[in-house]
Amino acid sequence: MGAWGGGLYDGDFALDLKGTINGVLRAPLSDDEVLAEIWTSHGERAAELDALDYWLVLADQLERRGIRRPDIFERAMAIIESGEDTAKLAELEAEPKTLAERRKATAKLAARLRDPRPAKTRKPLKAPQPLLFERCDALTWPTDRGNAINPYVAEDSQWKLGGFRPDGWGFGIITEAGHHYHVLAYYALQVLKWRRSERPSPELAVHCPRSAYRYGTFSALHLKRTRAERIGRVPDAALGPAPEPHVAHRSARRAALEDIPLAASFGLDAWNSTIWPGLKFSYPAPSGTPIDPDQPDQRPR
Repeated sequence: MGAWGGGLYDGDFALDLKGTINGVLRAPLSDDEVLAEIWTSHGERAAELDALDYWLVLADQLERRGIRRPDIFERAMAIIESGEDTAKLAELEAEPKTLAERRKATAKLAARLRDPRPAKTRKPLKAPQPLLFERCDALTWPTDRGNAINPYVAEDSQWKLGGFRPDGWGFGIITEAGHHYHVLAYYALQVLKWRRSERPSPELAVHCPRSAYRYGTFSALHLKRTRAERIGRVPDAALGPAPEPHVAHRSARRAALEDIPLAASFGLDAWNSTIWPGLKFSYPAPSGTPIDPDQPDQRPR
């Protein structure tokens, strides 16, 4: 804990909470329904410092968006004025610098909560986000030593990352596509192990080992930048066993709310033992007769 910064968003819990708040506010829910969703996903199970940061982050995000909730603001002010959060940090042996950073951050928040900005009308999505893919769609995308194109960088700026020299193909299957809260689109993807130089074909999907299910969102811009293509459809037999329903629901919901990019999984087959620890292709080929069985799970460096 002593290595953490003292800012409100220096921990994973606060960043995850911020992402969830941003997602739920896009859903066509009342303010009370929004707060209930946020509490269920983050508040009711939070403990120790996270339980305090929950109210501080929630108050900060609502005030920034012009959503006036005196009950939330008062709870956050009580934490700040009593010093509960800094006391908890001290218990966890935070450095004096960290405590000073926290006091500075909460003092700024307290000033805003005492005089919040004018109320703004929330503008949730009115129509479902379009689905770019369907269940059983087979996808491919160009790769450079297993790495996919970074979708957050425009093509004319890729050189800043060392350039992109395609030498192979990624291969994947959309195993689920749908909406949460009727408007937020999400997808589930299994990345298939494909080390051949030629483009993959849907017919061979059933013979490919594949990754665990990856959940995320996908925009038209990411589709363009990654150069991903639909190359056909696969039969249900190529999907393999379905994930546990409650796990799938929770993972899809989190992806939709936090806008987790599905394209981040396109580079799974690059050589890397830190971002993707452990087995990458943990599910066997559904056919029982995998292609290129001598290819190792981890791509050679």
